[in-house]
Amino acid sequence: MIKLSAAIIVKNEGKNLPRWLKAVEGVADEIVAVDSGSSDRTVEILEQAGARVYHRDWTGYSDQRNFLAERCTGDWILMLDADEVINRECRRILRSFKANPEPEMAAYLMPSRVWFFGKWLRWGGFYPEWNPRLYRRGKGSWARQEVHERLEVDGRVGRLEGCVYDHHSYDSVEDYRERALRYAEAGAQAMLAAGKRPGRLTGPVHAAWAFVHRYLVRMGFLDGKAGWWAAWLEGGYTLEKYSRLARLIRGEKSDRET
Repeated sequence: MIKLSAAIIVKNEGKNLPRWLKAVEGVADEIVAVDSGSSDRTVEILEQAGARVYHRDWTGYSDQRNFLAERCTGDWILMLDADEVINRECRRILRSFKANPEPEMAAYLMPSRVWFFGKWLRWGGFYPEWNPRLYRRGKGSWARQEVHERLEVDGRVGRLEGCVYDHHSYDSVEDYRERALRYAEAGAQAMLAAGKRPGRLTGPVHAAWAFVHRYLVRMGFLDGKAGWWAAWLEGGYTLEKYSRLARLIRGEKSDRET
């Protein structure tokens, strides 16, 4: 039988962990976590559930994930964030996966349902989002990119149809804006490093398109109020990213002038 490691990176995830742990119960042969300095009950909750917890200062998502993967002992790794929860059908599929012979694939994409303010976003291009969450140990490594990390796989990648996980992304506008500011700063830094120098209207145009694309082209309006907020806030995030890039460029010019 295939041995499966459930892996998670955490910091102050005490609110989300009980739901996450319940979802992987009976599926995971081991739970492995890396904590980057929680001040709540995160570590205690994990240890009470029998998880093996490591401590590591935060150096970025890709670094934390690679560190975590190296400490898993399972044949395959199921790497989910604390706000990503597999559903009942996915648990059934994973139990069947473990009982069958080793597949030829090196990794699998899994479909997610994005929850925004407590509502599942069916439209706006949010469903399904296919992301790599299950991969063979030793066959994948996480690489940095503009904002979110990317899994690079040595081998074939398939799709695990029906194995849905729910991504409880944001509970409120404030929650979204707090994280969006961090992403905007990271995105601006990455664009600056890549040599991007946009014009004055580039940010507003990209922001407007982000909203129109989600809300009208991908029919996010069918999700009602949540669909409007999802599109509007994405436009705001895009504008903020380009605004921060412009400030970085101005600072770069000032440094050169001095």
